[in-house]
Amino acid sequence: MADRTTDGRRFYGWINLVVVGVIGIIGGFYIASFSYFMKYLIEEFGWLYGTISWGATINLMAMGFCGPVAGFFIMKFGARRAIVLGNFLGFAGFFLLYFHSHLWQLFLGQGLLVGTAAGLGGMLATTTVVNNWFVKKRSLGLGIALGIGGGGGIFMGPAIVAFINAYGWRTAYLAISLLVLVFAVIIPGMLIRNKPEDLGQVPDGPSRSKNPADDQKSIKPIPSYKTPVDFTTREAMRTRCLWLLIAYYCMNMLAMNALMAHQVNYLIDIGFSTIVASFALSVMLGLMTFSQFGTGFLGMKFNIHSIAVWAEVLKAVGIVILVSTRSLPFVFVYMVVLGLSFGAMLVSMMNILPNYFGISHYPGIMGFARLFFAILGSFGAPIAGIIRDKTGSFVPAFQGAIVIIVVGILCLALAKPPVHPSLKESQSEDSAAA
Repeated sequence: MADRTTDGRRFYGWINLVVVGVIGIIGGFYIASFSYFMKYLIEEFGWLYGTISWGATINLMAMGFCGPVAGFFIMKFGARRAIVLGNFLGFAGFFLLYFHSHLWQLFLGQGLLVGTAAGLGGMLATTTVVNNWFVKKRSLGLGIALGIGGGGGIFMGPAIVAFINAYGWRTAYLAISLLVLVFAVIIPGMLIRNKPEDLGQVPDGPSRSKNPADDQKSIKPIPSYKTPVDFTTREAMRTRCLWLLIAYYCMNMLAMNALMAHQVNYLIDIGFSTIVASFALSVMLGLMTFSQFGTGFLGMKFNIHSIAVWAEVLKAVGIVILVSTRSLPFVFVYMVVLGLSFGAMLVSMMNILPNYFGISHYPGIMGFARLFFAILGSFGAPIAGIIRDKTGSFVPAFQGAIVIIVVGILCLALAKPPVHPSLKESQSEDSAAA
């Protein structure tokens, strides 16, 4: 039953976007916050970096293994329930960390509970909401939602560190748990609507014209391919395109996890101060947010697949700049290039899958893909760290990241839009009749 009709009502999709964007900010706590707490936990309990780092590894593994289950849950019960239940697990995980004093509690809270929260109530569920509400404006909707979430990441690190220094790490965990409860459980539970049909509305909002003939005249060609028939998860798994996209996602996550985890340490290694290295990272995050908003608008006018390919090429160029110079201006050039390319890649990546395979089974298809790229991508950071330990430099690891990105570009370029089996049968019948 619809909660309300479109008569005299504004398009509810924009409210969903704001709520989803705030959930994206909260989601940053699930993945990024642990690195800021590690130093304080080691000082408190005397744990080793190698031992405590398993918390981050378990986190990513839980998120990856949760993917297929989360996809099934979302398709059966809806994205709103997944957001509420998943993020309640996140609240429970951070609340446990407020009390924890043993490694198993850390691994349970930060690893299993928070990782599962990210897998069930994070980006898979929120992008499902955006995909349901936006079709022609999908790139714009995803760009806004991801941009809001990315913007919060600019301030998250300094805010967490300042809060810990002022009130202690336990109080910081308590504060994060309450933020998750309010902004990722209670508010989404009250405001998120799974589909426009739930409110008697239509995707992208009502037409400005009441005359259907005028609507037809005003329709512009969609620059990015969108499948006319939605694929089931099983049908998508049988396509060459999906496996090429999974390979691309895996290559991208493997390279970027290595880079994001160690680029600050690399800059310190080559002689820059901690302040300069941290500021450079903030520049990159800020430009990534700007790029996410910008790519949302560009996707309305240009092919999103082409944008994704050029973003990856730009990313490879940026890493080449990083490993080729020790000049401060060129380091910031690298951060600018990487920020713009990474933001464009994230928005493009979230557009391509629903465009190619449809939205009916998007949670199941993306959940299946995440099983691979979240788990395989988690090895990027430890591999880069091992290379640093063996060679004394991050340069060989980053050079390897360039090669991996190039392989990913080839996979992405070859991932042409798939043809639904029913359309292939129709084409065969037409050919036979001719």
